[in-house]
Amino acid sequence: MIVLVSFSAISLMLTAIAPDYSAYLICPLIYCIPILLAALWFPRQGLWVTAFLITGFALIRTYLSVLGFTIDPVMTGLHTMIFFWVFGVTTLFSQDSNLIASRCRRIVEEARDAKFLCDSETLRLVCASRQCADILGYTAQELVGIPAEMIWADEVDKVRFIEEMKLEGYIGNMEMTLRAHNGDARTVLLSCRALVPENLFECTVVDTGRLQDENKDLIRSNGRLMELIQQSNDIFFMQDTAGRILHFSWLRSPDYGFSPDEVVGRDMDCLLPEDLAAQHMEQVRKAIEEQKSVSYDLDLVIADARHTFSVTVAPYTGADGVLSGVVGSARDTTEVRRQRLACRQMSWEVDQWKGLVTTLSHELRTPLQPLIGYLQIIVEDPGYYGLPGETEKLLRTCLECAGQEQAVVEKVVELSLLTMDYVDLTIQDIPLRRLAGSVVSAGGYDTKAQIYNEIPEDVRIWGDPDRLYMAVECLVSNAVKYNEPPEKVWIRYAGSNENHYIMVCDNGIGIPGDIIESIFRPFYIGSTEKRGRKDGRTGLGLSIANKYILLHGGEITVTSAVGEGSTFTIRIPREV
Repeated sequence: MIVLVSFSAISLMLTAIAPDYSAYLICPLIYCIPILLAALWFPRQGLWVTAFLITGFALIRTYLSVLGFTIDPVMTGLHTMIFFWVFGVTTLFSQDSNLIASRCRRIVEEARDAKFLCDSETLRLVCASRQCADILGYTAQELVGIPAEMIWADEVDKVRFIEEMKLEGYIGNMEMTLRAHNGDARTVLLSCRALVPENLFECTVVDTGRLQDENKDLIRSNGRLMELIQQSNDIFFMQDTAGRILHFSWLRSPDYGFSPDEVVGRDMDCLLPEDLAAQHMEQVRKAIEEQKSVSYDLDLVIADARHTFSVTVAPYTGADGVLSGVVGSARDTTEVRRQRLACRQMSWEVDQWKGLVTTLSHELRTPLQPLIGYLQIIVEDPGYYGLPGETEKLLRTCLECAGQEQAVVEKVVELSLLTMDYVDLTIQDIPLRRLAGSVVSAGGYDTKAQIYNEIPEDVRIWGDPDRLYMAVECLVSNAVKYNEPPEKVWIRYAGSNENHYIMVCDNGIGIPGDIIESIFRPFYIGSTEKRGRKDGRTGLGLSIANKYILLHGGEITVTSAVGEGSTFTIRIPREV
């Protein structure tokens, strides 16, 4: 409308100033633009717009003639005829269905409803919305120009539709059968109105078949919901605004000697003592007044046992939008509360145990540190203290025992913390061959056995370098310690799409099959009749190493043959 008014004003203004700028030939042509737009956009008012512009043109020309300007009456009449001719041609041309569709397509195609436009004579589709195309199994573009015979499944319906439209110019919710792209018949409700100037019918489609399917799905879902309610141990109920029970469902009600049907239509005091029923109704009124759900706990004695129910009530409205009452559920949380109390007790005990471990570790470490320090000073220079050789030997033995005891204390504390506390891993990208090499060189294991580091140079894994170092160090240490000449140890690697595998193999004494499952238990030491704790064993190394690998989401496994050797395999996921 703004564009049309703007061009009209420009046309009239140019006509008024044309004598000053010798624009007699140009200004009349500008009138064709608003006339063209009016005929296309506002066909009903197009004639009035054209008449207004021609009248304005003639009056301005007459006024200019009175002022003394030279005005050719023949050209004025010719221009007037041209204006009428432009209006007539445009009006005739605009009746073409494709042009009409260009005016209406955007409105129809962007509609949220299923709509289409069709020719009022042939019922050939001019354009359709995406929702309409979905119902019929087409794309919106495929429906353009499609003949009526491909859409109307029943010729009788088609004839009845045309007659009703010509008679009334409007149809509301007429049941029709349309044919989908795959040939299936679709029952729909059709509402149409006639666009008289455009010779089109604008139709809205409601797929009643889909509504029926959705209704069936809703019924099935409701049935499944009722089955779940009836099989649940929770209590489900409905009450009206006066507090009468409209529905009650509890799977365990027969265990307590009553049927849900017995309480329907009665007040809540038929189930609860008077004080608890009053407490419940207070919560019901609160939910109704505040129009929101309310939750509270209800302590109740049933069959001489105390139960705690977590109750939730919420207001509900009927189909007419009027508040009908409340719906609610009650869950017996007695066992949950017991478990929570047990968890709290366990948490308290764990905290106590943590404190005990911390205290014990401090009490054990404190006397060992000065003892080891003083013994170390004495055995380094026994002559300074005037000690004979036999005394020096005894003190060195004491120093070794104290060192072993310190190692045991440190590992016990470490295992206790791993067992009871959360360990935060520091995940990094680790060059595996370099890590294995540092284990061998730092422990001096290559001086005690032949170590073959067969891990490829380019292997890198994600993990906590300190924990993985200690796990590998434990396996290499055991492979060297429990070996026999010629003492050989191989460190190897294999990978899959999901895991890294680090193998530590030896040709040592092997492990009997009946104790393989026990070697990862804390403090387990095999062959105690042959070896004592004087060799420094604590039975904690493998247990701690396994804990470290478990923290990475992996595990340590072992295969062994007595007299042939053992292979310990660390499995670590690629994504830790």
